[in-house]
This record gives sequence, C-alpha cells and structure tokens, in this order.
Amino acid sequence: MGEFEKLLEKSLEEAREIRRGEIIRCKVIKVDERNIYVDVGYKVEGIIPREEIPDAKEGDEIKAVVTKISRGGSPILSYRKYIEERYIHFLRSAYEKGRFLTGRIKDKTEEGYTVDINGITAFMPLGEAGRKLREGSKVVVKITDFQSTKEGIKLKVSQRAYLAQQEKRKKERLIAKLKVGEVVEGRVIKIDPEKGITLLVQGVLRAFLPKEELSWGRDKNPYNYAEIDEKLRVKVKRIPKDGEFIFVSLREMKENPWDKIGDKINKGDTLSARVVEISDKGMLVELQEGVEGFVPKEEISYDGSISYRKGSEVKVKVLEFEPSRRRLILSVKRALPKPWEEFFKDHPAGSRVKGRVERIEGAKALVDLGNGVKGIVHRSDLSWVKPGRVEEVLKEGQEREFAVLALEGKFIKLGLKQLTPNPWELITKNYTVGQKVTLKVKSSHPFGVFLEFPEGVDGLLPLSEIPKGTDLKEGMQVEVKILEIAPEEGRITLSMKEEKEEKKEEVISTGSESGFTLGDILKKKMKL
Repeated sequence: MGEFEKLLEKSLEEAREIRRGEIIRCKVIKVDERNIYVDVGYKVEGIIPREEIPDAKEGDEIKAVVTKISRGGSPILSYRKYIEERYIHFLRSAYEKGRFLTGRIKDKTEEGYTVDINGITAFMPLGEAGRKLREGSKVVVKITDFQSTKEGIKLKVSQRAYLAQQEKRKKERLIAKLKVGEVVEGRVIKIDPEKGITLLVQGVLRAFLPKEELSWGRDKNPYNYAEIDEKLRVKVKRIPKDGEFIFVSLREMKENPWDKIGDKINKGDTLSARVVEISDKGMLVELQEGVEGFVPKEEISYDGSISYRKGSEVKVKVLEFEPSRRRLILSVKRALPKPWEEFFKDHPAGSRVKGRVERIEGAKALVDLGNGVKGIVHRSDLSWVKPGRVEEVLKEGQEREFAVLALEGKFIKLGLKQLTPNPWELITKNYTVGQKVTLKVKSSHPFGVFLEFPEGVDGLLPLSEIPKGTDLKEGMQVEVKILEIAPEEGRITLSMKEEKEEKKEEVISTGSESGFTLGDILKKKMKL
C-alpha cells in the first residue's frame, strides 16, 4: 500500500464514529481473565466481557453489538446481546411465516404450559396443547402471538397447529395407499341410530359406516354392532375425491348369503325361521342373516288365524325358490301336522264328537269341529231310513253330536245314524222272506205304500202288490207278507196279495209278443 493510501485510511478511521446498537464484525486480538479485546477497525480496541465467550481465543472472528462507549473511548460490545437480537429476529420471522419451532415443556399451570424455546420462555394455553405432555417433554409448536416489550418479548404458542399438519400429511399418505375393497380397522368415535357409525382409521382418517352396510340381515340398529371406542374391521367401499372421509361396509366382510343359499335350500325342505314382519298379506321370515322368505296369509295356518308375533320362531316348508331373483315362498301350515289327521288320531273311528253345522251343499253337510278341522256328513249317513233331503235332518248353525266314521281327504267323515244300533241287523234276525207281519201304514205314494217296522225301518208295499179296490190310509194296520229283505240296499218288499192271485199273474200271456211275464212286470215295478 502506498503512503497516500495509508494516510487516507487513517483519516477515515479517525473520522469514523461508532454508534450504540451497531453490529460490528471484529477479530479477537487478546484474551485475559476478564475481557476479550477485539479489533473493530477503530482507533481503539473494543472490549467484550470474557464470560460471554468463555472459549474465545486470538484470531477468532465474531460479531457483536455495541452496548456503550467507555470513558476512555473504547467501545463495549456484547456477543450475547447480538445473539439474542438475532434470535429474536429469527423468532419474529418464524411468527410471520408460520414456521414450526422445537421446545421443551418447563412446567404446567392451571391455564396451560410454559415452553422453553432455546432460552426464550413461551406460553401455550391448555386448549392449544396435545395430550400426554409432562415436564421435559419435547414439543413442536407454532408461534400464534408475538409481542416485543421493554421487559422483553412475549410469545404465545400452539402445538395443535403442528398436530393438525401432521394429521393432514398422515391422512394424505393413507388415502394415497388405500384401495376400494381393502380391509381397514377403525375406532368407533360416534354412533348415530338414524344414520350409522363413524370410525377413525389410524387416528387420522374418518370412515363412515352407513346403517344399510351393517348387515345383510334386517337388523340395522348400529348399537347392536358396536360401542364407542370399540375397534371394528371394515371393508373400504368408496373413497371420495375430497379425501375428507371414506365410506366403509361391515356386511361385506361376509359373503352375500344369497350367493350360496341355492346349495342349501331345496323345494319341499322344512326349515327353521324367525318372524321379522307381519302384514295383511302375510309374514316375512328370516331363515338366516340376509335371507328372508314370504309366507302368504293363506299359508300361515289352517284356520286362517295368525297367532305369531315378531320374533316368533317357526318351522316353514319351501314352496317356491328362485335364488337368482331372491324369491322364496314358504308355508308355515304345511310344516305343521295336518290338523284333521291329528284330530282323527285323537278321535278315531267310532268316537263321538260335537260340531256345528256350517253349511249344507246338496247331498252333504259341512260341520265345524273347531281348530280349523271340518267334518262332512253325507245324506246316506244321516239315517238308516234314507231321507229325501239333508235339510230334513240338519239345519245350518245347529249343534249336534256325530259319530266319527273315517278320514275323507281333509275332512272327518261323520254320521248320525251310526249313533243308534243298525236296525237291519234286527230285521235280518227277526224276519224271514215269506213271513206275514202286521204293520202300520206310514205314507202313500203313486208307486206304492210305505209300512213301518217296529225296528224303525220302512218296507215298501208296491202298488202291484195291493189288491184292486183296497184303500190304504196312513195309520192303518195291515197284514202283509215279506217278499224280499235286502239290507245292503236298504230295501224290504212286501205284498198284500193271496197266493192264488200271485200264481194267476205269473201265467204267461201267450197272445203277447213282448215275451214279458207278470212276474217281470212286478219286479220292474218293485224296483221303483
């Protein structure tokens, strides 16, 4: 350097004025027990207290801030204050830019925590703190309030902002990996009986389980499937683009029962079921979770009554089954013992039962025997003497005692005449063909007259067997001869004619071309 340059530099140094608060880059030139002497490019050396940089040595280059000028003109500098001001600047910048800082919990108060951030004390309200914090815990925070006062700076910080950011990033990573159909585990955090269940997957991602996805069955009450804080394994059903939450299914953790039910059920099978709904048209029953069948009203019971309630256990018989259409028609009554067969077991042939005449249909009457069991009475079983019409013996609504005869389809075959001894047995025992008896006239008809036997059986006196000119009236006593006794046909044929007259009629008419005898004509008339 030339002489001129040296003189210029010296004049500039003498003209330079060091101000308080100025930050100066300096070089250590000497260190003693109390001070560090530094070259500050000034006419005198600067002084820094040794306690601020205990390990300083000659040649070190540092920065410090001028705190004052001594009486001797030497600037007094502070390395510590420089560092504090730099750190305060850093904190202000972190506050303004929303950066996160690391600190440690010093202690806890009723309002919150005090946090040490590299020697600066900050306050964190309880509402801004995470869980499980204790003294000495490391914590990452964000400055939410920065104030500079005469006493120093005041900081308010929040851990929740950091936790929210971490949660968001974790959620984004989780969403990026998830696929529809994947199984995840979540903790139940909310149960809505009208909507479904909300779960938290890996502590960050909300998953919604709609009530329709709880089960293949009819039970859609969320409280029957989970409790708060319980863990559930579910299948991912849908991932919305916004990524705020996903939709999941519990029922799809199992196979759709209709997919394999065809291998287990066949037409005609008798199965166990549970009543889940009753309507005017019939009943819905559940055979297993998710598999329901319909029982038409007419297939519930034999008597048309419905004695079942929701939840009742029943046996059903499969009438129609189309798994591809998920159609299952069932019968309860056909899975039960047939009431008429059970009735006949309890009341075999020969028993006496009471019933009410329900209606008369032509030559038969239907009788209500109770509990859905119907009896049938044919006209031939009303009386040993065959009546002309059923209405002559029975009336609708009438209650009578009947004899049980047999099973006739779904009906119990009944009789009235079987309640009394068979008079034909007495007739065949007491009378013989050719025997003469005296009987009372019961009724007259164009084809002949009915005479009444004491045993209660009527005998027919054909018109051809009544002598000409004989006038028979009801109630008259008449002596007749028995011509025929036919119990299996319920017929007795009588005659009033003497033997001579009978022989005359048996003579063949030689002048007739027809070839008929009087006997043939008599037989023909007797069959009327």
